[in-house]
Amino acid sequence: MKLTIGSRGSQLALWQARWVAARLSELGVETELLIIKTTGDKITDVPLAKVGSKGLFTKEIEDALLDGRIDLAVHSLKDLPTVLPGGLKVAAFPERETPLDALIGHTLATLPQGARVGTSSLRRSAQLKRLRPDLAIESVRGNLDTRLRKLDEGQFDAILLAGAGLRRLGWASRIAELLPPDLMCPAVGQGSLAIETRDDSGDASQVCARLDHAATRAAVTAERAVLASLGGGCQVPIGAYATVDGDTLNLRSVVIDPDSGNLIADDTSGPVSEAESIGAAAARRLLDNGARSVLATVYQDSLALAGQRVMVARATNQAAALSSRLRAAGADVVELPAIEIVPLPFDAPDLASYDWAIFTSANTVEFFFDRVAAVPGPRICAIGSATAGALRRRGIEPSIVPDQYMAEGVVAALSSGPLAGCRILVPRAAAARDVIPDELRKLGAVVDVLPVYENRVPAGLQEAAQALFATSTTPWVLRPSRNRSSPPSAPSPPMPPAPSASPSPSNPPPPPSTPWSTPSPPPCANRRPTSPQTNNGGFIGAALVVALG
Repeated sequence: MKLTIGSRGSQLALWQARWVAARLSELGVETELLIIKTTGDKITDVPLAKVGSKGLFTKEIEDALLDGRIDLAVHSLKDLPTVLPGGLKVAAFPERETPLDALIGHTLATLPQGARVGTSSLRRSAQLKRLRPDLAIESVRGNLDTRLRKLDEGQFDAILLAGAGLRRLGWASRIAELLPPDLMCPAVGQGSLAIETRDDSGDASQVCARLDHAATRAAVTAERAVLASLGGGCQVPIGAYATVDGDTLNLRSVVIDPDSGNLIADDTSGPVSEAESIGAAAARRLLDNGARSVLATVYQDSLALAGQRVMVARATNQAAALSSRLRAAGADVVELPAIEIVPLPFDAPDLASYDWAIFTSANTVEFFFDRVAAVPGPRICAIGSATAGALRRRGIEPSIVPDQYMAEGVVAALSSGPLAGCRILVPRAAAARDVIPDELRKLGAVVDVLPVYENRVPAGLQEAAQALFATSTTPWVLRPSRNRSSPPSAPSPPMPPAPSASPSPSNPPPPPSTPWSTPSPPPCANRRPTSPQTNNGGFIGAALVVALG
């Protein structure tokens, strides 16, 4: 096996890439290195805090991953944005070096009054001002050797750098003092490497996963959850430092006002298994305790949702990513799940007997392949990129991903070839539009629809919604419905009780595990006849009406 590693060309980045190459060599993997120049490498005369762009040191490398020029990328984790491009993942967090910041030239106590200290980090400068308001803090950019040279030339009395880079390059003797996290809270992910691969089960993903260090992954997951929920990057004064002690994760996170030096801190702990939720909860407390106004000043107009309250109605297990992005934009997020996604029992079909299998959601992929083994035979159609990603995570490469991420796009994509007599399986939700099966049958296909999950109204939704809106002191903005031809209506009456799940003549329940039947065009010549099956169709809708006033 031979893999191509993508890396920046700095001395530290190359050390890190070669270190990963050496670890892969121990696993029998041959590697080659491709150096990629990033936007951050090209901007050397502007402080990072003023550049204002995430992915400064990673975007071009990630582009190379996505287009297949490289198989894996090695990053300093603190450079990697918390939201990755679709199709990519962090396959491994190797064991972390020290996450602490280092003073070179003087210790904090021996720095003369009014000394000049160089740093390119707003986080570092804000905390240093708080510790020593007498110091003259100035920007210094460049690679580690460039910064050390500027110190040696007398341009600064001291410089402040990450201790990990100095140790990795053999310059640990230059460190005058490693600042403890209660004085200088480190950057999120500082000292850790991230090995990024495509989000699939390919060779690179599988072998790099063997370099993952569980305690490091837990610690940086909590730290990155803080950063994601606050919307930060290297240009904002946010710090987070997590340690793992057995089954317990300890987390310190801070936001510092770069002008006043006011520090808003949160210290917490919890189970290692809940690292992400621990970090997200810490960020919410920071916001509630004053961080929102600090970040609003730093972000200025970039916090588009600052001061607004947003309700996320997604299912509980699918709300986290959206909620995190909304909080990153400054919103006060309230999660009120208006739907539950529940798997249904079903008899596993003979997947190999089909010409096509069409997947219309990531949920369908998960619930279907939890019960059915992936086998060669059918070609796979995924309705969109999220569904395709769910398939690839299971080692299944879709044959078609339509340009239009909707049922009509699926029909258009499949109708470009002959379908008469072909057998098509459509796993899906119990309640869904019938566009795909109906239109493909018109083209002569034999279509079997298999309900693998259903959407339900959560118990207690009515009471939770009424309580939320009744007690809210923040104005809510109601967007108009898509039916723009309807005139504005008077306020709705109080929400009626949730509809009963009991079957009725007008709303019969889908039979989740009974056989189906379909009109039977002649089967494809290369397929054996199969027993008739039953199709379940129809659309079931649920509305949530809330009275304000």
